Amino acid sequence: MLGNLKQVTEHSWMAIYLRILAIIMAYGALVHLSNLMGFGEMPWGEMPLTWRIGDIAYGLLDTVTAIGLWKRSVWGVFCFLTAIASQFLIYTVFIDYFAFTVEQRQTIYGLLGTELILLLIFFLLLVTKK
Repeated sequence: MLGNLKQVTEHSWMAIYLRILAIIMAYGALVHLSNLMGFGEMPWGEMPLTWRIGDIAYGLLDTVTAIGLWKRSVWGVFCFLTAIASQFLIYTVFIDYFAFTVEQRQTIYGLLGTELILLLIFFLLLVTKK
């Protein structure tokens, strides 16, 4: 399977898409970094603990994922899938620990919708091997 995935990452459309995903993940990492630096919704030290843990964890994961996707590596794809799956888990099962207002829930649902679209495009390219 890993050999097949490596071959698929080298197909032209998938290679382009992985670079696009790398840019998106790098943007996510920058958002988490800006939160850590205090440029977020509120000062980082005043954020709920779950948000601070998320900023650290996803800041690192998004950075590693962006590098791996840019290099079109299999481990980058696995990091991408891990990031998406973990966010779906924490933002659906444990949403009460992350969203305290209606606006925050709407933001999270928008994020999950965007990630679902990115994932569907990925699997479409994976299946069609384009």
